Amino acid sequence: MIDISRRGMLKAAAMSSALAAGAFVLPAEAKEKALALPKKWDRTTEVLVVGSGIAGMSAAITAIDNGAKVLVLEMGKNYGGCARINGGIIALRNDTPDQLYAHLTDPKNVEYRKNDPVLTRRYAEMCWPTKAWLEEHGVKFLNTSTAAGKYDSQHHESYLHIYSEGKDDDIGGINPQPTGGFRTGRGIMMPFKAYFEKKGGVILMGYKATDLYRDAKGRVVGVKVQTPKGAENIRAKKGVILAGGSWKANPALRVITDPRLTSEVVPTGYSFVAPDGSAILAGLKAGAMYIGDRGEDTPRLRRMFGTNRYGFQKGSKYGCPGIAVKGPRWADIIFVNKNGDRFVREEDKGNLGGYSFYDMAFVQPEKKVWCVFDDATAKKYRWDTSYPQCEKGFAFDAATLAELAQKLGAKDLEATVTRYNGFVDKKQDDDFQKPAPLLRKKIEQGPFHAVQVVLFAHNFTGGLRINENAQVIDILGNVIPGLYAAGETAGGLYVGNGMPRAIMPGRWAGEHASKVKA
Repeated sequence: MIDISRRGMLKAAAMSSALAAGAFVLPAEAKEKALALPKKWDRTTEVLVVGSGIAGMSAAITAIDNGAKVLVLEMGKNYGGCARINGGIIALRNDTPDQLYAHLTDPKNVEYRKNDPVLTRRYAEMCWPTKAWLEEHGVKFLNTSTAAGKYDSQHHESYLHIYSEGKDDDIGGINPQPTGGFRTGRGIMMPFKAYFEKKGGVILMGYKATDLYRDAKGRVVGVKVQTPKGAENIRAKKGVILAGGSWKANPALRVITDPRLTSEVVPTGYSFVAPDGSAILAGLKAGAMYIGDRGEDTPRLRRMFGTNRYGFQKGSKYGCPGIAVKGPRWADIIFVNKNGDRFVREEDKGNLGGYSFYDMAFVQPEKKVWCVFDDATAKKYRWDTSYPQCEKGFAFDAATLAELAQKLGAKDLEATVTRYNGFVDKKQDDDFQKPAPLLRKKIEQGPFHAVQVVLFAHNFTGGLRINENAQVIDILGNVIPGLYAAGETAGGLYVGNGMPRAIMPGRWAGEHASKVKA
């Protein structure tokens, strides 16, 4: 996980307490004096973009198309952010703006009902035309798509499929196509990079923005940066666009979003990407307002089976892919906790009656959860629990249930399976009311298998408050001149898929900043 200093941990804890209490200003311990402008700038550009993910690159391309000189900073070693390891799906609805606006502000929809109406209105107007904008910048689409609700239980929109001629063998999001090529988010991020650099844009790797410089009038005019060779001060004559992601990889800060996201919870994309919240913190220290995460589990959380890494390919240096346990396959498995006790109904739905799978998993001892099944099920779905399909220590096999229980340290496992098999016989789950159609398979044919269900922090929806131009708003409700935010660094908008939510505000920011008179 991310290492941060003790001093940083204390600051983060102080900030966490203040935000949890509803305060949107930094507490005294976390405040820092406004930085004096440097006597000399190490670099100068017109538009400075923090982050090379889909939000940052959408902003950078828009700004450079408008004639601005653009510099992109990426704090990590890998270009492209989470979008590069995306599975190649993007939710661009072909609705009228009014239809899409109504959908994304539906008061009955727990994911969308708290969307900022101003941001949502502009998003709705730009959504479908963005497909053509992507194509103009080198993105290609497959002639296939996924209908609404058909991807998995945590994705509810319809999705277009992104085409890529090549693939990144070391990372995720690779879906070979029968007609050739792949379905992967790489199909957006690599054309973006080629287009941007061809137009003279520059991307600096290992450059982490930590602080913002404001002039005497309060305008953001530059950034203090940690680089592989030390600190640098970079001037931005037109504006700074913060697009460095959320703080999902920072255990000390992400509890602001959800106090259950303790150190046991892994961030998706780690260690290819590891957003530490530095872009958000830079904005907060400059006086920005933080818009709290809406608190819906569906966008924020994910789970994997037999691996502590999310979405990587077999043989990747970043981790194992695990096995796919979703949808109707939950009829053939049970979930147990560290002690071997069932704790939830095995029905792959986001809402189990006012609570979710995650609500129950988070309160289990050590948040340790196992998915248990027998060999008939393993053969039926071709589940491979050996390394490198599953991570070592995250999947176990045994000839008998007693042996499996011993390996897991789950003293109640045998009794739990015996009781569950009785429910299957009578088609009635007396403990958790699993529907009768899902009580179709006993766990009885050895060898027996258990894979750990690892809980992940995924898309966050909290961040810096922005307006319809992606300009950052301060704690008094005023625009901070020269400062913009997009993607998971910004709050107030969620649309069922991370990429379009990042693309549109990125474009707003790039357009507005590029038109500022330097």
